[in-house]
Amino acid sequence: MYVSIPTVESWPTPNYINPQTRGDSVLIIHGTLYSLVVVVVGLRVYTRMCISRSFGLDDMFILLAMIPTTAFVVIMLVALLKFGWNRHAWDVLPSTVAIGEKFSLTSQILFAAASICTRLSMLFLTRRILASGYARLQSIINFAIVWMSTGFLVFILVVTFQCKPISAYWTLSFVPQHCINERVHLVIEGTFNIIYDFVTVLIPIPIVMRLNLPLRQRIIVALLFGMGIVVCFAGVVRTYYMYRVTDGYHDVTWDAYPVWFGTAIELYLGIVCTSAPPTKPFFARYLPKLLSSTNRSQNFTFSSTSQSNTFNPIHSFASRDREASAGIEFDQLSGKSGDLKMKGEIHKTVEVMVEQSWLDTSRTPGGSSSASAVKLVH
Repeated sequence: MYVSIPTVESWPTPNYINPQTRGDSVLIIHGTLYSLVVVVVGLRVYTRMCISRSFGLDDMFILLAMIPTTAFVVIMLVALLKFGWNRHAWDVLPSTVAIGEKFSLTSQILFAAASICTRLSMLFLTRRILASGYARLQSIINFAIVWMSTGFLVFILVVTFQCKPISAYWTLSFVPQHCINERVHLVIEGTFNIIYDFVTVLIPIPIVMRLNLPLRQRIIVALLFGMGIVVCFAGVVRTYYMYRVTDGYHDVTWDAYPVWFGTAIELYLGIVCTSAPPTKPFFARYLPKLLSSTNRSQNFTFSSTSQSNTFNPIHSFASRDREASAGIEFDQLSGKSGDLKMKGEIHKTVEVMVEQSWLDTSRTPGGSSSASAVKLVH
């Protein structure tokens, strides 16, 4: 880490006892959004493993994203609370500069790893809900996966070996070191991140535009895409302040504070946007009113020769490796759900009309928006 002598001489007298700080707003934002991420990802994993029973590559990558995300949160908290990343550079103890720069380098790698895993999760999710008729869009998704993965590997190599030796990055020095221009490569990396985010958000739009969803579900989809756009602009803000932070290292710890806000929004909301769609079967089962609509047609008939029973359908139908679960809950019946055994002779005919949705079924291009019919006879 190079800091010029004129820069150090221009700093005021350091205050190590009671320095001015930025406050706790970043801690609150990160803590709140990370808690939201844990809840949403937990619901996603539960839905895919226990309800839909369709755990796939997209779920695996979102779980992989949680590893560097959690490590990033820990490093950020330690750096802010113990190593003075929320105070002026001249108020930071010289003995903590090296460990602080190691944290800075590590946080860049962790953020990149979490971001690429989140984008890949979204791309794999989009690809798995495509019907065979979307061959061109599938090719675009495959290209995006290779393109973004390659970009991530290049960034890891550049950021790791930007100084020679590597330790020169975190070693405080008053003479120029053998390092590439950090400002240039971070701005380039931030620009590519912005492009990656926009591509990831825009790719599913051709699918969504072909759907005829009820109003309530259209609002939910619009909110998800709205958060996706917010993620993209958060990347713009983060890149701008990264540009300012690397401008001569005048007051890097103080000027970097807005970067943490952009990082929180870009990373955590990105995971939430990616994990929200697969949770639909969970809400359809436990909070059906949230997704209910007058546009959905259902016809249920139930007859029994032995006793009167109440009937509550729970459904989520899909093809191939997508969500594939159908549950029927009968109150006052003996035996487990799915093993509908009872004393007496029962004749049941259930006709369920389920409207197709991009969140748990596939559609073919130009396909009809009519419902799928499933008839269960026992």
